[in-house]
Amino acid sequence: MAEDASLPLMVKARLADATARRSTLEAALVEIKRRAEQLATLDSGLVGFDSSAYFTALKLLRTPGEDLASARSRQEAASRRLADAETMFRKALAAAEGAAARDKAAESSRAQWRLADRLSEEVVQVRKAAELREAAALLAEGVCDPLRKELEEIEGKSAVKKWRLREKAGELQRQLADAEHAAASAQQSATEARATATTHIAALSAQITALVDTIALTREQSASLAADVTARLAAEQQAGRHYDSCKEDKARAEEAAERAQQAKDLAEQAEQQGWPARFDLARRLRPAVAADTTRQPDLEAQYQKVQEEYERLARDAQSEIIKGAKLVATTLARFRTNRAVFEGPYDVVLVDEAGAATLPEVLLATGKAGRTAVLLGDFMQLGAVIPPELKGNGRTDIRRRLLPDVFQHCGIAEPSDAQAHPACVTLTQQHRFGPAVMRLANGLAYGGVLGGGSQTQAARPDDDPEIVLIDTDGLHELARAHLTGSRSGWWPAGSLIARALVELHRELGEETGIVTPYRVQSDATLEALRDVEGPGGGALAEVGTAHKFQGREFDIVVFDTVEGGVGSRELWMACAHLQPAASSWPRDGVRLFNVAVTRVKTRLYVIAGGERVKNAKPGTALAQLAALIGTRRGVRVLQAKTLITPPTAPPAFRGEFGTALAEVLSRHVEVTEIDDERDFYRTFTEEIRHARHSLWLWAPWVAKRVSSLLPELRTAADRGVRISVFIRDDTDQLQKKPTNQKLITDLRTVAHVVVPMNVMHQKIAVIDERTVMLGSLNVLSQSWTREVMLTMRGAYFARKLLEHEHAAAFAAPPRCGRCNGAEIEIRRRQNGTWVWRCYATACKTTPRGGTNAWTQNIRLGRGR
Repeated sequence: MAEDASLPLMVKARLADATARRSTLEAALVEIKRRAEQLATLDSGLVGFDSSAYFTALKLLRTPGEDLASARSRQEAASRRLADAETMFRKALAAAEGAAARDKAAESSRAQWRLADRLSEEVVQVRKAAELREAAALLAEGVCDPLRKELEEIEGKSAVKKWRLREKAGELQRQLADAEHAAASAQQSATEARATATTHIAALSAQITALVDTIALTREQSASLAADVTARLAAEQQAGRHYDSCKEDKARAEEAAERAQQAKDLAEQAEQQGWPARFDLARRLRPAVAADTTRQPDLEAQYQKVQEEYERLARDAQSEIIKGAKLVATTLARFRTNRAVFEGPYDVVLVDEAGAATLPEVLLATGKAGRTAVLLGDFMQLGAVIPPELKGNGRTDIRRRLLPDVFQHCGIAEPSDAQAHPACVTLTQQHRFGPAVMRLANGLAYGGVLGGGSQTQAARPDDDPEIVLIDTDGLHELARAHLTGSRSGWWPAGSLIARALVELHRELGEETGIVTPYRVQSDATLEALRDVEGPGGGALAEVGTAHKFQGREFDIVVFDTVEGGVGSRELWMACAHLQPAASSWPRDGVRLFNVAVTRVKTRLYVIAGGERVKNAKPGTALAQLAALIGTRRGVRVLQAKTLITPPTAPPAFRGEFGTALAEVLSRHVEVTEIDDERDFYRTFTEEIRHARHSLWLWAPWVAKRVSSLLPELRTAADRGVRISVFIRDDTDQLQKKPTNQKLITDLRTVAHVVVPMNVMHQKIAVIDERTVMLGSLNVLSQSWTREVMLTMRGAYFARKLLEHEHAAAFAAPPRCGRCNGAEIEIRRRQNGTWVWRCYATACKTTPRGGTNAWTQNIRLGRGR
């Protein structure tokens, strides 16, 4: 009985209740996780969404009279009122200026009237002066009359009285004489004053008359002009105040219209991004997730309790079933971890794929055999998977007992060793693949001893080769391996071609397995296949490293070597050979190659650079493939560059299945353009203009070329395209020039983020995570050099490239933990760790003039 299949079915009935309770709790926990992940996804997608601003904008737009149309209408009305007020103000100003000019012209007449008034006043003063003199003469004469009267009274008295009053009379006579003399003088002065006054008054009157005759305006006319200018100035001031009020009204209307426009733009952008709906969903999810957080520990505890109960019941049930079984089939891992299976007992133990097991595992299993133990396997298939820390351990017991496989412990390393060993039975007939693959396997591993049954010798038509080398030379960046280790990596070409091959043979009803030496390439290819489901909702094909497929077989096998052209670094498969070496690594490479090619039943595809295969070093696995290609027996070479071409390229001869493959491949990646330095910027500008939400750019140097691109980039940014740029840091001699730094400053005003990277050299543009432009041209500095750039469309390829370049992580630099500055660059240490580094001079410079920059490790999901 197969322990992994039948045993669970047999114990299932005994575990029904525990299983039901476990399933219920598991479903609840999965739902909790789903909601939390959904909320996290929604929150990450809402990073650029300002909900407060959005709802404020929405409230503004929904307020009667505050919507954009009403605001625009008020703005236009305010503009009209301002124009009318300005016209009125200008008219009032002109009228005031005219009145002022007329009033100024009347000033000479007013001055003449003032002079006439002064002369008239002078006439009055002269007349008064003459009258005063005359009055003084009359007063002087009036003094004489009492004196005369008193003397006359004395003269009328008797002589005696006159004699007695003689002295008084003498005194009165003297006073009268003085008074008469004074009166005479006053009269003469008055007469002279009157004459002088008469003469002067006549002269002044004549002067006044002459002056009045020359005055242009009457007093009434001058007064009218003064009143007019006063009124006009008052009207001008009133019109000016009205004009200023209209200007303020217009400014307020413009501000209101601008607020309404900004609110409308914000609301439309949010709607286009789907933010409100996601925000509403996140809002509704948040209470549930909060409640989940509270009850999750209790559910997990319940689940753990039920799981322990389930396992306890399962152990007891398994033990009873195992003891009563006649046949138990299991893996070595389950054998040593499942007590019921391990305890047995067993009469005979058969260990299949013994070469893939460690000696302790085999001994543990065979030690349970009561009578017989048989090991089955292939010494040229893959050995056990040993953790790197154990492989590198120098302990004698590990190197002696753990690292060699069971065949090596038995002294079997070559086909001749197996044939000569007394306890080894060699099976030399295979019934899986045809003669071409058999010749390749014999050349790789079996030294010609491997033969085939009659069905493997059937002749095949010339147009139905058993082995096809997909030559990736000429695919440029698509066929460049992105290293993840000194001799390992991934490339886009393998994933794209493998997916097309899978679909091609799926349409023919054939099962395909995709084998690659590296986990990272396996993951990339699996990701490429996830967009299309196979029968039953699963993946189109199985993908994995050779370890996953050992012991398996497929109609079609695609072996993706990740070996590029001769100019690229040789990876593991290019170095695989059986010659004596310091480590088992080259030999393990041959074993991996052998496992990959011997899984096939109908056709083997090998994806590799043609020149790399053709020029492979003697004795290597690729050299064996090259020798087989040279015989042209059951082998064909298909140029991948004829499969991935722009629509405008002239058709190339591909053959029947090459044409079919090209048609399938075009569904997943379309090379729309191949531009040189003359045509590239036309294509690039069009891509910028059609960008909807993102533009990623890797361009090492920034020079004058960037100035011509900034307007297009600014327009794209204004319509909501997020622009992220990676450039070289200023340790580069060209980049640190003042002119280049000025251009970088200009670039920062447009791009959302510009991140300097130490010694970067990539030339890549990714638009909307679907269009990729890559090649040798530096987008921000190209001047006169000859370059080439490919434009490709394919969402998977774009996403994979962004993931490989750590775009999302690298586009979010933190602030410096020391100075809180934003001058952050990216560097990679010698051990491969990526770090943020502050390059602000004031921060990184020590008091003694040295350098001690702040750094922080960059946390990545997958290293490169």
